[in-house]
Amino acid sequence: MSDPIAIRLLEGRAEFSAAEDVQRAAWMMPDDNELVPAHLLQALQWHGGIVLGAFAPDGKVVGATFGFVGLTHDDTHIAQLGGNVLFCSHMLGVVPAYQGQSIGYRLKLAQREHALKQGHRLIVWTYDPMQSANARLNVGKLRGICRRYILDAYGELKEGVNVGMPSDRFELEWWIASQRVEKHLENPPSPPSLPAWRAAGVHLINPSTPRPDGLRAPNEQPASPDSETILVEIPGSVAALRAADMGLVRAWRFHTREVIQAAFDRGYFVADVTDEDAEETRRSFYLLQHDPGCKNFFEEM
Repeated sequence: MSDPIAIRLLEGRAEFSAAEDVQRAAWMMPDDNELVPAHLLQALQWHGGIVLGAFAPDGKVVGATFGFVGLTHDDTHIAQLGGNVLFCSHMLGVVPAYQGQSIGYRLKLAQREHALKQGHRLIVWTYDPMQSANARLNVGKLRGICRRYILDAYGELKEGVNVGMPSDRFELEWWIASQRVEKHLENPPSPPSLPAWRAAGVHLINPSTPRPDGLRAPNEQPASPDSETILVEIPGSVAALRAADMGLVRAWRFHTREVIQAAFDRGYFVADVTDEDAEETRRSFYLLQHDPGCKNFFEEM
């Protein structure tokens, strides 16, 4: 049976306009202040960008992603790339009715295929480090890494799902031609196990605290990272916290900001992610490895 969702490059004004509707639905935008307009998406497609859509059987665009050719000033990137040109992925969204069906994953695989044909080896984009679903896609399934934390990257967002807290972001590096990525995509292993990591002696430096209402609060006294591999806890579901206690969401934001920035400053990078489904609530964890400048990481690629 053929897959009912088709992934291809957008064509024509109507399809680019439909990508605007995807953005409105995916991020619950009441107006167009944060919208990437159709005319810009079309111009990007004409001049080296990659604008892809996911199409339902009736032809409706239910997901979209786009990116453009960019430059890096990171010396490590330049050394690894043999130049300063990379590909910047700026948006990926799926309408709510079609989320949870691996459409975002398929859009990223198609983006990788097109970027490789253009000769790119690195795709970068930003995502909210507290969004565990995005972490599972970007780090867990795609095998991207993170070593740069951007404070309040987009300023105060006035609409959509991120209203009410600073727009901190990870910059994710997806080394699309590396063996790390190729091997994982060809034969995806089982998701990592938190008990296995803990049994191997990986230390969780900021275990959360359960509250009487069943939610979990950030650790007020996280430990300093002091081993080759560490675990950092993030909320299992920001949406659930937001619905119950916006103050708790903000507390998690400032906590994870402090803990992760301190680890990055000490030479760690985000290498993996996993979850623990407890009875009361999901917990999520990043695995960080100590590798200043990602020297060993690049040698292994």
